Amino acid sequence: MNQLITPNRFVFFLLIGSLLLVIFPLIALAFYNQPSLVDDYCFADTARQHGVWQAQQFYYDGWTGRYFHNFMVHTGPLVWEWYGAYAVFPIVLLGLLWLGFFFLVQQLTRTILSFTEQAVAASAASFLFISQLVSIPEFFYWYPGLACYSVSCVCFLFLLGTLVAHDRIQFRLNAGYLVIESLLMAIIIGSSETSMIMAMALLGTVLLGILIYRRKLPVSLLLLAVISCICCYYLIKAPGNAVRMGGNKLSQDLVFSVTQTVKYCWSYFPQQLFQTPLLLISFLFLPIAYRLTDRQNPARRYFEIHPLLAFLPYLGLLFVLTMLHYWAVGVQPVPRLLNSVNLILTVGWFYNLTIWVRVFRQNAGTFSFLTRYQWVFLVLVTVGLAYVTYRNKNLRMAYEDLRSGRARAFHEAFEKRFELMATTPGDTVVLSPLPVSPVSLVLGDLDPDPKGLWNRCWAGYYHKKGVKLRAVPEKEQNPTTTN
Repeated sequence: MNQLITPNRFVFFLLIGSLLLVIFPLIALAFYNQPSLVDDYCFADTARQHGVWQAQQFYYDGWTGRYFHNFMVHTGPLVWEWYGAYAVFPIVLLGLLWLGFFFLVQQLTRTILSFTEQAVAASAASFLFISQLVSIPEFFYWYPGLACYSVSCVCFLFLLGTLVAHDRIQFRLNAGYLVIESLLMAIIIGSSETSMIMAMALLGTVLLGILIYRRKLPVSLLLLAVISCICCYYLIKAPGNAVRMGGNKLSQDLVFSVTQTVKYCWSYFPQQLFQTPLLLISFLFLPIAYRLTDRQNPARRYFEIHPLLAFLPYLGLLFVLTMLHYWAVGVQPVPRLLNSVNLILTVGWFYNLTIWVRVFRQNAGTFSFLTRYQWVFLVLVTVGLAYVTYRNKNLRMAYEDLRSGRARAFHEAFEKRFELMATTPGDTVVLSPLPVSPVSLVLGDLDPDPKGLWNRCWAGYYHKKGVKLRAVPEKEQNPTTTN
């Protein structure tokens, strides 16, 4: 058996198969995706009525300073009536997510892992991150969420990899690196306050580490810090932020924010540890962590800091990111924000794990479970992965939306709505409620109240004065068609 299928080959098929298992429904669902009634039509209608620049100014002054997010949603595919983009973008994002992990892994392991091993590691990271998503539609299918959080997550991975690559020339002033790093920082910071903290924490950590361990501060990183601070200024000082944060009296209440965050973290992060593949993938990561700490690996120096100097800031960053929504708007973190928090949870977890492997290796010596995979161990991990993957609610939901035909029925109902909006001669259009609501794709429908915001945006986009939902007799309602 060991000659036909070695432990390394088994891990290869296990992790590639796990990734294929989770991305298959995501790709299939993308072909049924439609512009969301939640925000998409409002952004598009505003941009078409007032122009892209003026629309962005409205949001910057009246709601949020997320300048890059504002740019993306006001130049989105719906503005140009490119409906097919809503099937293309989720697939492109999925590919970029894998490439982001691969680029980071490649920069860290370029001398110790083969291309195939790097691809497997990137696949494992992608599988884990997707399995940890709190909301699949808000990361992949809802365009405003994609523009706000998903793009910045991918850019964060590329920024990490670029910084590692830049460090190979000791962060010497290089126009190419500086332009790429500045562009990535501007995108990340301009996407949301959460991603701003992620990016500035990363840059601050790099600067502090170089100052402590190398006794210098490279000019290139100082310039990058100045550019990043300017980006933060334009994000934070936007007049619209005060409007958005003033909507809840509990916002900016420090005592409330801290106490609620402690309660939330106490339940949320244990779930991420024990109800996702995080711990199981960690076991498979141990041989890679061992090789990362080899002396022949130039990236070894990143893991030679004191464990507490890495672990405590890691916990602090997770706490701050989780507290941000309590502080800003007085409510618990929304799923799309938690998707970003999970990226820091994952990247930081494996960084700290590698440091602890180094410490263990130096103080306890070398053990076989650190250097190579063993069959008994792999069987237990495989059983565990099968169990947590089967129990994953988001994955089951995605497959069920496909199997039951809900995704197809939703897509067809939406197409009929487009036809009605185009062919109805009156100023007000009466539409039937969506017959199904596949929760892996859909965030909401039009409001029963014709004066609702989503109704007004939908009607305005199609040059109508109003749109309302037709009342459905109770006997025709089928509660089993919605999740």
